[in-house]
Amino acid sequence: MSLIAFFLIVSSATLHATWNLLAKKSKATLPFYATASSVATMMWVHAFIWTPIKFTELPAMFWLMTLGSVTSDVIYAVGLVRCYKTMEMSTAYPMMRSLPLLLTAIITSVLGLGNSLTVQAVLGMVIVFSGCMMIPFEKFSDIKFSRYLDFKMLFILVVACGTTGYTIFDSQAQSVLRECVAGVPKAVVSITYYITRGVGLQIALWSIIFATREGRENVASMISNREYNAVFAGLAASGTYVLVLLAMNYVSNVSYVQVFRQIGLIIGVAAGIIILKEKCTLPKLIGVFLIIIGLILTVL
Repeated sequence: MSLIAFFLIVSSATLHATWNLLAKKSKATLPFYATASSVATMMWVHAFIWTPIKFTELPAMFWLMTLGSVTSDVIYAVGLVRCYKTMEMSTAYPMMRSLPLLLTAIITSVLGLGNSLTVQAVLGMVIVFSGCMMIPFEKFSDIKFSRYLDFKMLFILVVACGTTGYTIFDSQAQSVLRECVAGVPKAVVSITYYITRGVGLQIALWSIIFATREGRENVASMISNREYNAVFAGLAASGTYVLVLLAMNYVSNVSYVQVFRQIGLIIGVAAGIIILKEKCTLPKLIGVFLIIIGLILTVL
């Protein structure tokens, strides 16, 4: 892997951790996520002008997969907001980032959507799961089955399910799209799909927000307090996606991108501990280490 690819991937991981840090510091609400998502979408809205893909000719299956992705993203957003209201970033972030990869691998394998899992991949998943189970605790003597029934853990599962859902739907939607527009560069296909689902996501999120009194009050509060962190978070989120696309052009195997993106786990945990002054516990550090080792084994 080239030095350019490494720099791009590390920058992408840093931006991803940054927008999550902004979300946590700003006591994230659904309008916060919707605003950040809207900014990220607007950064690429120009794709509608130059893309060679004709949306009116796309099959119903594409739109069905896109709808599934948008629905899953809304579920993810609700879970994310609740997680950052009830948990530390250094605890929630690594679990939210790693569990979806584990669930995605299992579901795609069961549904036959990808290659069969190897022994090494299964071993890696077991290690990831073990690491996730350690992170929430201050000391090892606190690790008990009853502690996993805490309501806060439900929000982590909601985020993981949402992320798993839109990851699978995104993959299937782009697969359908590529078959319909043979000859169009993959980067163009990805950007076109990104902006398409982005518009759908904005419609869904803002409809939900303005349909509830709490949502309208949160929007009014953001405007009156001139909270710009959501805008900065959106710029960071958009940059994350762009840098990943660019990095794919400088590696011999896309697996390198997946592996090195997990450096974001370290950055996210470090940001929570150093910037937000969250607790640094031995189970948390060992758990993050196990997650990284497990992810590397699984991806490779």
